[in-house]
Amino acid sequence: MSTQDATDPTEGTPPETVLIVEPDAGVLGQARYALRRDDRRLRSASTAREGLSILHRSAPDLVVLATDLPDLPAARALQVFLQRGRGVPVIVLASSPSLPGAVDALRSGAQDYLPKPIQPGALRDAADKALQESRTQRALAQAKESTQDRYGFSHMLTRSPLMHQVFDQVAAVAGTDATVLIRGETGTGKELISQAIHERSQRATQPFIAINCGAFAESLLESELFGHEKGSFTGASGRRKGVFEMADGGTLFLDELGETSLNVQVTLLRVLETMGFRRVGGHEQVRVDVRVIAATNVHLEEAVKAGDFREDLYYRLNVFPISLPPLRARPEDIPILIQHFLEGASRDYSLEPPQISHSAMTAIQAWHWPGNVRQLRAMCERWLITRAGQRLELGHLPNDFARASSRAPSLGPDMSGTLAENTAAAIAQLEKSYLHAQLKHSGGQMSEAAKRSGISRRTLYNKVQALGLDPSEYRKRAKDEG
Repeated sequence: MSTQDATDPTEGTPPETVLIVEPDAGVLGQARYALRRDDRRLRSASTAREGLSILHRSAPDLVVLATDLPDLPAARALQVFLQRGRGVPVIVLASSPSLPGAVDALRSGAQDYLPKPIQPGALRDAADKALQESRTQRALAQAKESTQDRYGFSHMLTRSPLMHQVFDQVAAVAGTDATVLIRGETGTGKELISQAIHERSQRATQPFIAINCGAFAESLLESELFGHEKGSFTGASGRRKGVFEMADGGTLFLDELGETSLNVQVTLLRVLETMGFRRVGGHEQVRVDVRVIAATNVHLEEAVKAGDFREDLYYRLNVFPISLPPLRARPEDIPILIQHFLEGASRDYSLEPPQISHSAMTAIQAWHWPGNVRQLRAMCERWLITRAGQRLELGHLPNDFARASSRAPSLGPDMSGTLAENTAAAIAQLEKSYLHAQLKHSGGQMSEAAKRSGISRRTLYNKVQALGLDPSEYRKRAKDEG
C-alpha cells in the first residue's frame, strides 16, 4: 500500500518528490529517514505496480528502486521506470549487489547503484546529486526554451533580467540598419550579441564578418579593413579584398575598436559616412553597403577626453548603444552555464562531468570572474579534466574562490537551483553589494552607474530605492575625497 510522508513542504519553491519503491518495511523506513527533508515529499510503494501508479499520478523528481520487487524482475523494473519516467533519474537499491549488476544498471540508464543494507549517508548523497543534476537540467532546458521562444536565440543561455533587457534591445534594433555600439568587459559575449542582431536583420542571408581591430598593427589593419592592390607593399603579391568588401550586403563586426589609432579612426569615420574607400595602394573608389556593429571594452567617453578616441567617430558609432553586464552581475546564470559547458566538454573529451558541491557552487557564484563567460567556459573544461566523474569541492578551487565564498551571503542548504529560486535575501544582498560598488566608483552619478551596471537609469533608481542606498551620500563622499 502506498504512503505519503507527513512532512509539510516549505512555502515558495514547489517541494521535490522522491518515490521509494521498496518491499521491505525495515529498508523502506531507513530510506525514508535518510531522505527526509522539510522541502521534500516522500512517497513509497511496495510493488512495481503501485510505484508505476504513483509515477503516473504525481510525476516524482527521483525514483529509488529496489531490485527485489515481488511482481517484476530487476532489469525489467528498471527499464519500465526509466521509460515511463521520461527523464526522471532512478537510483537502484540492490539486494544482491554485484559488479556485473552495477554495470548493467548504469548502462541501462540508472543514475546510481547502491547495495543493501542501506548506508544512509551514501543514499542521501546519491539522491542529492541526482536531484541537483535534474534541477540544473530543467533550469537549462527552461532557459533554452525561454530565450528561443521569446527572442529566437538558440546559442545564448540566460535567466537574468539584465540579459533579457539586452535581448529586448537586440530585438528592437535588429530590423533596422542602425549602427550599434556594444560595450562590455572582455568575455561577456559581444560577438554573440552582434551575431544575434545580424541573424534577426534583413541582412541575415548575407555575410557576417568579424575582425578584432586590436590584433593588428596600424599598417596591417588598414589592409585588413579595406584591402590592398598588388605591389602596394612588400609581400602584396596580388589584389586582396578587405573585410568591408567581404561584408558587402551584410554585417561587419568591428571588435576592440577602442584600440585603433587616430589615423585609422579618421579613415573609419569617412567610410562610415560615405560607404566608400580606396584599397591600400589603389586609386579606384570602392562602394559597399554594410551594416556596422562595433564593440569595445574601453570606456570611450574617457578615451575621448584623453584625446585617444575621436569624438566625431564616437558619436557616429554610438547611435544605438548596448551594454552587456559582467557575469558577476548575473550569478543566477552561472549554474546553467556550467551545466551547458560541462555537457559540451564531456562530449568532446568523452569524460563524465564532475558533481559540484554546495560549498564549491557558492564560491563559484560569489567570485568576481574578471574574464566573464569566456573564463567560466575555460574553467569548466579544467574541472572536467581534473575531476571527471568525481565531486568538485571548495578545496579543489583556487584560493581566491574560497576568500570570495567567505564574504558571500549564505545561500541555504540547497545550492542546486538559481539564486532567485533559493532565496530572495541572497539576491538583495548581492545586488546591494554590487550597486554599492558601482555608485562608489561613479561618485554617485546615476547615469554612469547605470551604464556600468548594464541597466536603465529608471531600473537603477528603483533598485537603489528598494535597497536603501542613497546616491547623494556617494556624491558627498566623492566631493570630500576629491
